[in-house]
Amino acid sequence: MAFANFDPLKISHSNSFDEVAIVRRQKRNIHSILHSYVGWYDPFAELIQNALDSVDKKAKQLDAGYEKKVRVIIDLISNSLTVSDNGTGLDETTFHRFLAPNESFKDHDARGSKGVGATYIAYGFNYLRVDTKTKTFIASGIMEGARNWLHDDAAPENPQVIPTDAPHIDSEFEQFETGVSITIKFDSKTKPNNLSWPNLRTADAWFVALSIKTALGAVTAYADVDFTVICKDKEGETSVKTVKSIGYIQPHAHLEKTREYDFILAKISENFQKKGAGAGLPPSVSNLEAVFLDWNSQKILTMLPKLDSAERALLQQHNCTIKASYIYTAEIWKRLASKIGYKSTANLYAPGIQLSADNMPQGEIIQVPLQRYTGRQNQVHFLIHFDNCVVDLGRKGFDKDFVDLAKSISAHIVQDIFSKIRDCLKIDDLRKTSLLEKQKVNGWKQNLIDHETSHPLFLKNENFFNPINEIAITAEPSREQDVIALFNQLIAGGVIRGIRIVGTNEQMTYDGAMRVCVGPKYEDHEFDFETNPLGISSAFRNDYEENSPNGFISNDIMILEYKYSINGLINDLHTGDKKASDISLVIAWEMGDTYESLFRVQSLLTEDGRGERDYHGITHKFFDENGNHAMDAVILKDLVNYLNNPEMETTKQNELYG
Repeated sequence: MAFANFDPLKISHSNSFDEVAIVRRQKRNIHSILHSYVGWYDPFAELIQNALDSVDKKAKQLDAGYEKKVRVIIDLISNSLTVSDNGTGLDETTFHRFLAPNESFKDHDARGSKGVGATYIAYGFNYLRVDTKTKTFIASGIMEGARNWLHDDAAPENPQVIPTDAPHIDSEFEQFETGVSITIKFDSKTKPNNLSWPNLRTADAWFVALSIKTALGAVTAYADVDFTVICKDKEGETSVKTVKSIGYIQPHAHLEKTREYDFILAKISENFQKKGAGAGLPPSVSNLEAVFLDWNSQKILTMLPKLDSAERALLQQHNCTIKASYIYTAEIWKRLASKIGYKSTANLYAPGIQLSADNMPQGEIIQVPLQRYTGRQNQVHFLIHFDNCVVDLGRKGFDKDFVDLAKSISAHIVQDIFSKIRDCLKIDDLRKTSLLEKQKVNGWKQNLIDHETSHPLFLKNENFFNPINEIAITAEPSREQDVIALFNQLIAGGVIRGIRIVGTNEQMTYDGAMRVCVGPKYEDHEFDFETNPLGISSAFRNDYEENSPNGFISNDIMILEYKYSINGLINDLHTGDKKASDISLVIAWEMGDTYESLFRVQSLLTEDGRGERDYHGITHKFFDENGNHAMDAVILKDLVNYLNNPEMETTKQNELYG
């Protein structure tokens, strides 16, 4: 149906005479609306949200038999997005008014109803095409240059919607009896400006992205909509993904061995009843890639008794629900990017809290605020939904009370709930290192060997390091640099005799390198409770002496790592910044309290443990969940306490690690 050109901005001010003042005021209003849209996926979110609202509305008006259809076309060649639906369509009055600021024609129960989304779509871009069909009205119009007009104070006239008889961009829209099809094109002035940026090249990949970032990711999934995503890549290849149900795709859905939290507790309890307290984990709940949960408000209240009264009241008032994934490695986000097909900097999946309202995700990811086990911030993903919650204009964010409640809930779950089943998660293969990383580390080691050969350092004099018989450091370490100073003084003073420092490093991932040396004065390395309490057993001495009568020194350069607390190392391993497979020895002032998340510790400062010390000075050994030796440690606080009061420290070590 043909229609006369019209200016959407004049609809609500047709009786006003101060046209310049009106336009200026309208531009300010539109600027404010556009500034509230800060997300890369906002145009997708708005158009998909509107399409789903439209088909839901039509379904309520018709008898059974109506099939909801929504189609999304991403064209990487034309840099355009088209969203079509077979919903109610826009009648003539609505068609002329829906682009005007603050006009909303949605029902009260629709997804969003603030009247700003259409304004954002109309004036946030320089190309908009709208096709509409109702039983009494059919029209197709194009508006161009709206974004440029908004930023041009000298623009001669407002942008207008002009009729077009060009073929529908979505050819399938021709078959719809009613509905709307909207196309927007992106350019250097728009956000986003290039649809190729996330490196999503297939319909499958785009479907996952839209199921995380838009109303396609319905928090409460439903199965009565025919949803199609079409991607035309830069080479002209077209891929299609069609589903009959929509819902938020949690990250654990892409993994293989996952279990629901309550299932795990039930299996552990069942195993305990059958086998008693010494029972290990049942195979069905061990070595998992992820643990997940899906709780309603009543379950949250029951499981999280530490929530205060105000939090509990807000939770109930807004019927808060939560879905969560706890994943075995912080590396998962990079791995998901590779598996799904997007560049990791696109941050589709990310650790933290995704807030949601109106049955769809909204806003940006928020970090889980942990006071302990902070490395687990990078292993969890929460989807938290609030009913009857008004989000800021556009997709800017939630009221602070909702954000604070979401943070509190997620922190309690990580610290009090997920901590109970962390042993069920598979340990990331800490022994595996990429070829590139290995080559880089090996190159660094070779440089140290070359330097050691070409620039040897030797200093020996019987008058040195005597006769004071005490260290020169007067205070306990309070930072990593103090640990380094104390450790090196213990080596220089002969307290620790099994380690030679080859070099330190400020550019590589790791702190330094060493060799293990034993002998040739083997009596200086053998354990004696009074004179050499950090020595090796006679069995180890005999092995060394028999095989290396002139003294043993390791051929391999070994990596040395310094930390104030082992907690720092555990965090580095969780985040993937460092690999246990690379590290031979860690030097720390204290053990900390997070080592159990990755390792079993054996103390060598006990009667049973000292026989396992295979070179002088080490105080502890770390073993992975499979019982494999991972690395050695010198815990300086324990070492000092042991040398000053061996009986008291031995008792303590037995209590902690026996």
